[in-house]
Amino acid sequence: MKSILTLCALLVLAGCASSEHVRDAQLPLDQHLAKLGLVQGESQESISRFEIDDWDYLDKRHIVLGRAPGRRYLLEFSRDCDRLDFSSTIGYSSTVGLLTHLDHVTVFDGMGGMPEICQIDKLYKLERVEKPAP
Repeated sequence: MKSILTLCALLVLAGCASSEHVRDAQLPLDQHLAKLGLVQGESQESISRFEIDDWDYLDKRHIVLGRAPGRRYLLEFSRDCDRLDFSSTIGYSSTVGLLTHLDHVTVFDGMGGMPEICQIDKLYKLERVEKPAP
């Protein structure tokens, strides 16, 4: 019964790095989000796996998941996820179809090396805002 309740699904997502998205690890989180026209919102207990179809790298501790241009979520990892900035493909585990802080993201390096497992610490809903003028 427990194995049924802890159903683990792995979904592989190709990275959606847009041309306007700059991978600058030195920027503070709020500036990364502003470049995407987003601001951090309320903490979330879970995200339905049906709401996830792409991702954006922010820094070694944060990615944006969701369904662009609709709902977007910020994932914060419990520690640095070092291979994220070199990867175009990630996967994730989900508990009974919901992504929670008990789950993890798997980062594939595309070179056949060992994948990196990154534990999810916190989830936040993201709100859309007007992008600042260049």
